[in-house]
Amino acid sequence: MGSNRFSDQVAVVTGGGSGMGAAIALRLAAEGATVVIAGRDEQKLIRTAGQAPENGKIVHRVVDVRDEAAVVQLVNGAAEAFGRLDVLVNCAGATDLGLFAELDAQTWHDIIAVNAGAVLHATKAAIPHLKKTRGNVVNIGSSNAVRNNYGQPAYGAAKSAAESLSASIAIENGAHGIRSNTVHPGMIYPTGMTGPMNEIPGLLDTYVSYIPMRRTGTPDEIASVVAFLASSEAAYVTGASITVDGGLNQVLHLPPSVAP
Repeated sequence: MGSNRFSDQVAVVTGGGSGMGAAIALRLAAEGATVVIAGRDEQKLIRTAGQAPENGKIVHRVVDVRDEAAVVQLVNGAAEAFGRLDVLVNCAGATDLGLFAELDAQTWHDIIAVNAGAVLHATKAAIPHLKKTRGNVVNIGSSNAVRNNYGQPAYGAAKSAAESLSASIAIENGAHGIRSNTVHPGMIYPTGMTGPMNEIPGLLDTYVSYIPMRRTGTPDEIASVVAFLASSEAAYVTGASITVDGGLNQVLHLPPSVAP
């Protein structure tokens, strides 16, 4: 990458086994960070860790982010193992597919736990460590927090909650030098969530036709924005929400036929 913005820094990235989380971990490591990635699928985590560049380091931890105690241990363990914590990226995500009328309580609780609860628990654990380094938090939201998709009621609500939490974190911790920002990805392809869209003939192409830039984004493009926000180049940016969706948030609506 030609940059060492995160030399000697330590980062934790949840959802780091694949997709955007893996891209973010690899980008931070490429710029000198030691990165602790977490997720439920150990094989995916091992694969990502194995791609770490020479000037960085990636280690993995198997964690279900719905488990508060496990998330707290992840964050505290990373800080203890490597002596500090500079960056927390809350990237773990899960979505629901179905109408509001069909939304059951268990799905609701699971989606909220992954997308918002994990942000709460990980960041609360991280704040004492981030105070020492004047570090920062980057939360991966969704364009659904800005303009909800048809058929994803719990996901949109959870991502909106995570964005609000991120703002509260920024307000309450700015005096300690801690920054907190949100990145709202649009249609990023392929990831674990968007990959299945290709199984329905024509669906992905129809969705792309509504994106002003007429293409999907890539995990690496999200990683670039995250790396900027996590770096000292964004030293006066906090409480911000940046939408990275090729202009899709400016489109008035999408018909139900292209809802992922």
